[in-house]
Amino acid sequence: MNYKINWNGSDGVFAVPDLAADCLKLASGKAVKLLLYILKNKTSNETLAEMGKAVGITEEDAEDAISYWQQVGVILSDGGLSPVSQTVTADTPSASVKTVPEVSAPRAREKAAKMISPSEISERVESSDEIKFLFSAAEATLGKVLTYTEQRTLIWMHDYYGTASDLLLMIMDFAVSQNKASIGFIEKIASEWHESGIVTHEQAEREILRMQNYYSLSGQVCARLGLERTLTPAERKFVSDWAAKSIDIDLIAYAYEKTVDAIGKVKFSYMNKILLDWYGKGFFTPADVKKSEKKPAADKVQKSGGEHSYNLDLLVEHAMNTVPEFK
Repeated sequence: MNYKINWNGSDGVFAVPDLAADCLKLASGKAVKLLLYILKNKTSNETLAEMGKAVGITEEDAEDAISYWQQVGVILSDGGLSPVSQTVTADTPSASVKTVPEVSAPRAREKAAKMISPSEISERVESSDEIKFLFSAAEATLGKVLTYTEQRTLIWMHDYYGTASDLLLMIMDFAVSQNKASIGFIEKIASEWHESGIVTHEQAEREILRMQNYYSLSGQVCARLGLERTLTPAERKFVSDWAAKSIDIDLIAYAYEKTVDAIGKVKFSYMNKILLDWYGKGFFTPADVKKSEKKPAADKVQKSGGEHSYNLDLLVEHAMNTVPEFK
């Protein structure tokens, strides 16, 4: 079937490098949209965020697109570093990208190791059934076509961390269940598992269960305490400890009330002391705590004469049957 371009109503044309056309196979639709925008607006002086907004993609997708075209040599970067939010222009035959601040040596080495070219990715997919399966299963789990950044990061985690495909898929499935299905979140968990030595399916299942408890409790804590912000690292550590002890959210909320009554503000370290004290005494619900709080009051009533500790009937009977002696 023949297709013809409609040139009517067009003010002009712009050139597309042959190299870009040759690399369309691995390019995402978002990458093509951004490249066309850059080529069309040769004198544009916009940031990635602005260009992404213009073509209907996120800044993260724009970064991924630029990174892809850099890797295949269509866009050149001064200094050879991947862009973050810098200005991109196409007012010369070769589009240029402003340099970014220097990064630490370890981070630079890690970043360089991740820079797998699109052709290398294609070769890995063709030569490795495991990588091919990983990509296919990842797209099914995430419900979308993998971007270039996601492809190279999955290969990085598989090769550098040595994380098996089934474990990576478990991480992705968990990320989706938490509405955190970004490659950054997935890589963060993979890095933590690598450092913690989690390599078996059984270890991964236990860690997934722990994370489910933590993230579930973390969200509940923010909601019940009215925190319209993310938890600090120290606060996350407290919540993680509470989740490990299976401390109920209702008990945490009651400890929050006690904390505010005592010091007038939210302080997780203060709440933690209260909760650990209750946990050590075997109090697992607010009802347990309230029951224990009533006991001292009852004891006080008994000691103050509110209730007799003797049998009054027996004393009356003794008095009536006893004849006093007079001397």
